[in-house]
Amino acid sequence: MNLTAQRLRALRKREGLSQTEVARILGITRTAYNKYESGASAPSRKLRELAQLYHVSTDYILGEEDALAEKLHEADARTSSQLRKYLDLSDEGKDIVDITLDAVYARESNDVSSTESSRPRVKNTAAAPKSPTVAGEAPTDRH
Repeated sequence: MNLTAQRLRALRKREGLSQTEVARILGITRTAYNKYESGASAPSRKLRELAQLYHVSTDYILGEEDALAEKLHEADARTSSQLRKYLDLSDEGKDIVDITLDAVYARESNDVSSTESSRPRVKNTAAAPKSPTVAGEAPTDRH
């Protein structure tokens, strides 16, 4: 069994699908799909659909890519889909995504220092709020 056949079988099992189910999704017979997994036939015309179904690149299925494919294998389907979309973006698009991701990450991790340096500072011209009162004391203004 060649590497492509081995990967197709492992990916199908990882997704919890039968050969019959994959064949139905691809619009081919189970026998035709079985030939892909046994190495008797190459899935050249259905390769892209298989990559989308299994959330990996066509290069991974063909055995031409390992490092990125292993990371995609470990990631869930949503993360894999988002990564593929990101990799297809222009440099400008990637910059926009990077800036947005950094801002959201900083906000959610309460780390405003990483975003403050890149944002213009706006002077607060509103009056400072009065300090809270302690029981038995009169409120005071601290400016």
